[in-house]
Amino acid sequence: MAGCTPENWSLQDLSSALQDMHKDHKKIVVPMFQRGSGRWGKEQEKTFIDSLIKGYPVGTMLFYKTVEDNQETYILVDGLQRGNCIRKYMTNPTEFFYDSNISDEFCKNILTIVKSDNEEDYQTIRNLLTAFIKEQKTFKNLQYFNPAKEIAETFGAGYDCIGDLIIIITEFFEKRQDLYDRIASTIIPVIVYSGEEETLPEIFDRINSKGTPLDKYEIYAAAWPVNEKYTISNASIVEYVIAKYDAFTNDGYKIHGYNREDMRASKKVNAFEYLFGLSKYLVEKYEILGFNKNLSSDTVNPLAYELVNACLNDSDKIKTLYVRLRDIELDVLEVALCKAIEFVNNAISIVTKFKGNSRNANKIFHSKYQILSMISTTFKEMYVDGDFSAIAPTWNDKKNIIARNLVHFYVYDILTNYWSEGGTGKIHAAAKPNRYMNEISSRAWMVALDSFFEKSMLRAEKKNIANPKSEEFVFLNCIYLKTFTAMDQLSIEKFDVEHIAPKEQMRKLIDACDGEGLPISCIANLCYLPEYVNRSKGDKNFYQDKKYLLHVKLKDVETKYSFTEQEDMDWMDMPYEKNDFPVLKDYYTDYCTKRFEKIKHLFCESLGIEYEDIIDEEPKIVQKVVVPSNDKQQNKKAKFADKCIIRLAQELNTELIKVGRSTYISNDGNKGYVITTSKAYKQGNREKYWFAYRRNPLADLGNCKEKYVVYGCKDENTLICLPVDEIEKSIDRLNLSTDEDGEVTHWHMVFFKDNAGVVTWMMSKPEIEEISVAKYLV
Repeated sequence: MAGCTPENWSLQDLSSALQDMHKDHKKIVVPMFQRGSGRWGKEQEKTFIDSLIKGYPVGTMLFYKTVEDNQETYILVDGLQRGNCIRKYMTNPTEFFYDSNISDEFCKNILTIVKSDNEEDYQTIRNLLTAFIKEQKTFKNLQYFNPAKEIAETFGAGYDCIGDLIIIITEFFEKRQDLYDRIASTIIPVIVYSGEEETLPEIFDRINSKGTPLDKYEIYAAAWPVNEKYTISNASIVEYVIAKYDAFTNDGYKIHGYNREDMRASKKVNAFEYLFGLSKYLVEKYEILGFNKNLSSDTVNPLAYELVNACLNDSDKIKTLYVRLRDIELDVLEVALCKAIEFVNNAISIVTKFKGNSRNANKIFHSKYQILSMISTTFKEMYVDGDFSAIAPTWNDKKNIIARNLVHFYVYDILTNYWSEGGTGKIHAAAKPNRYMNEISSRAWMVALDSFFEKSMLRAEKKNIANPKSEEFVFLNCIYLKTFTAMDQLSIEKFDVEHIAPKEQMRKLIDACDGEGLPISCIANLCYLPEYVNRSKGDKNFYQDKKYLLHVKLKDVETKYSFTEQEDMDWMDMPYEKNDFPVLKDYYTDYCTKRFEKIKHLFCESLGIEYEDIIDEEPKIVQKVVVPSNDKQQNKKAKFADKCIIRLAQELNTELIKVGRSTYISNDGNKGYVITTSKAYKQGNREKYWFAYRRNPLADLGNCKEKYVVYGCKDENTLICLPVDEIEKSIDRLNLSTDEDGEVTHWHMVFFKDNAGVVTWMMSKPEIEEISVAKYLV
């Protein structure tokens, strides 16, 4: 008949029995369902020993008494962490000595001997004595000459005081030894249970499921049948289980019912042990499952418990999962599981294995529950009716659809943070019906992408620049799928994530404007660059560093990596002043918005997503710009620069032929125009417009007899059509920007417009002067 008997054990006896050295030939062993021996942290152990020192109650231990080979053996059912901590203290009490154990009064007495009265030296005394005692294993029979000598030398007190120091230090540590002896003889109540051994797991479950910090998987270890064994083929799984128990035996414990060589030879494990080892096996074998790889050998990784439950059940039934495993051949299940994992891995590898940033080669972008959801739903489509030995006949019709949708959902869920909340419940919801059998609509993609961009634009960075997050890496990986060739993927080339508008230069611009910060790491400002290209450029953008341009083909960088043109970055060369932060922010936001629109198209093209504008799409400019009709609705849809050229064509009453990105010539070839635009910025009660005058675009105008730069100010209603000759005549009166070699990159063209509509052109040298441009207004 089952029953409980109280016994009194001293802490010394308890420690000895745990080490198989008890004077009455008693020994304590650990059951195979126990949790990891290292679960308590240093602070918990410190608190427990402090409770012993202060005489606080520390609870009871629960043993199950049996007799093995004529020796009384106690199975430790409850109290392993306390027992482990007691054993540590009894074998090495100095490990639990801290400088806080040394009182101010003791330090004061030491300082009196060395003739010092500085209270700041208290900590020096504590540090010296704590360091000394930590090197010992006991407080008993120690020699204190060396620490006394070190204290005397530290305070320059000479050697005459060493004898007095030895006396006071010896007295102090003898009191610690007396304290140790008192604790060693302290009695801790023990309850000894007698009854059927098979009931122990249930008892352990009931004790540890009532508010103690055991995790649920350790409770399952106790609640699941311990002696119900399965023979498996995977030797690696067996070794992980052996490593779990060896962690106990290496700490000096005996594991009840455990024989390493028998387990290795028979490959027999129970359900809990199998899933314990399977978790360790899967996280090492598959990078996409590499969660919590650095857990200690005796700590449960829940991955396989959750994955197998998701594959076999329609809801969270991990507590009784072992019942489902009884009727399944585990080797067959394992093979089927690996096939599902490998299918998902192959489907999403175009994103996860993409050769992007070299320093994130092994980075996992997804959450654990996201990938478990994808694997478990795939598993259920591959195998039906509990037959895991053969692929379902419907699989061939579904696998291509699922493979395409898996990569889409993989990216979509990461960009939208779908798995940031919820866990196993979401896994099962995704399978009823299979979420990954449905295509994501183009409209949903557009909303997700725009939300992703808007979220990244909410940052205000200045000193601390955010590192790219998983969603940024995933997005970048996708947009380069079409531009990175197979050779790029196979080459030894390394890549960096680069800020197109470089971080250091952006910091300087923000400082110059006295601004609070901008979203410098916005997704629209990021790109991949070959490492040698990126590092040679330094903190300049692609168009500012002439030396850099000697080593790379700018066109290749623009078309393959940055997806920018020089005019996109003109705003970085403006002469920003203290109150110009709104101008900088406006320009930067405009640049990010335009570039994101480009890379959004690339993203959709790479993944085969139908691009859909949330608003009416703006028409593309054709090669010829003909004098348009007065169709206001059609003109309303055009972009700012396009509206300017349309109005110019109207006013000139002629066709204009596009010959470059922003250059046009008249139909007869006699006149050429460079079109550039600026938003309006308030300066006092006037509007200010800023432009960069560059000579490079003039090359597109060839042999035109007359060449003009047309400045669009805020909208197409204010056009300044300046002859190039007039600009060149005044070139020495304009502020300019140069590169590091002193070569001019561009000149600053600044115009003002007052409330009366008067437009002036500002000359900066030799002194500021404004010149009317009324005769050049279109």
